[in-house]
Amino acid sequence: MSIKLEHILKRVQALPPLPTSALRVIALTKNSATTVKELEIVIAQDPALTAGILRQANSAFYGYARRISSLQEAIVMLGFHVIQGLAMASAVAPLLKTNLLGYEIEQEGLWKHSMLTAMTAKRLCHYRKLPYGDVAFTAGLLHDIGKLVISIYVEEVGSFLVKKVEQAKLPYAELEEKIIGYSHATVGGFLARTWFLPEDLVSAISYHHNPSQAPSFLELASVVHVANGLASLLGIGGGVDSLLNPIQAEALHRLSLKQADLEHLMSELGEILVDPSLFS
Repeated sequence: MSIKLEHILKRVQALPPLPTSALRVIALTKNSATTVKELEIVIAQDPALTAGILRQANSAFYGYARRISSLQEAIVMLGFHVIQGLAMASAVAPLLKTNLLGYEIEQEGLWKHSMLTAMTAKRLCHYRKLPYGDVAFTAGLLHDIGKLVISIYVEEVGSFLVKKVEQAKLPYAELEEKIIGYSHATVGGFLARTWFLPEDLVSAISYHHNPSQAPSFLELASVVHVANGLASLLGIGGGVDSLLNPIQAEALHRLSLKQADLEHLMSELGEILVDPSLFS
């Protein structure tokens, strides 16, 4: 089974574009001349986005001691880069909250796994004092979007893929590439370009299973790779391939991470997972 590129691209182009309100927020947060008031006015026009930002601002993940009750306060407290990530989360949530039979992912499973990967990527950047935690959050959020496109093909060969993983001792994503012709990571990169996302996100999404092969932004791709692996180990969302794409030693070495560091991060994430509003 080898799918032609034109068929993949046709399915990529069939996915809906990102909502206008989210794109406007993302554009504003990238402009250094934007004021808090300008951003507030745009966000306030989208009640779902407003509610989502306030919910996340008050979640255990951000850990503020007092409740944030206004949009203006949330923007000031969280900062433009965090708001950008939350706007992207609001934009892709409807797409990620879907059943994907090929990957045996139930409704909202991909959303929960993606959000957990995003949070893990940001925590990992903070832990290693890397300067792009908010970009890593967005990359983690979007890392598996290619599954929306190729799940239908995986459905046809799913049991064969799992059997080949066991026989060949190769990662699931690598066998997707060999058997279908494209992995969900590669297809995710196609979709990211269709959405006109910046090259750092395209690279992190495209190479989140093989960061050493990324032509650029290797460290960011490595962060998302490790974050995805840790999120999979926590067993929330994910799918049939969750534990069939092991964390690569090269990525751990690149980020100077040892087993004790991974255990520390897992412990931190376990503490915030008790918050029921985390995946709202």
